[in-house]
Amino acid sequence: MAKYSFESTTIGEVIETPALSELFYELVPEAKDYEDIIEMGKGFTIEQALPFIENIADSLGIENTQERIDDFKAKLEAIE
Repeated sequence: MAKYSFESTTIGEVIETPALSELFYELVPEAKDYEDIIEMGKGFTIEQALPFIENIADSLGIENTQERIDDFKAKLEAIE
């Protein structure tokens, strides 16, 4: 079983764990401009936050959202 997953890993863990944070910001550099929103979502698992993430990305015109999500999920779950 993977150490991290969308179902169990929180946004807070992603931001506070250096390897996860680096991966996240590498795939979604725009997120650095929205740290206040990320801070509000710290208690949510990634899975719980996905609808909000997708909605915000769409409203901001961020491209390749689903591709980035899929890439992040694959890389997150590959971490041991």
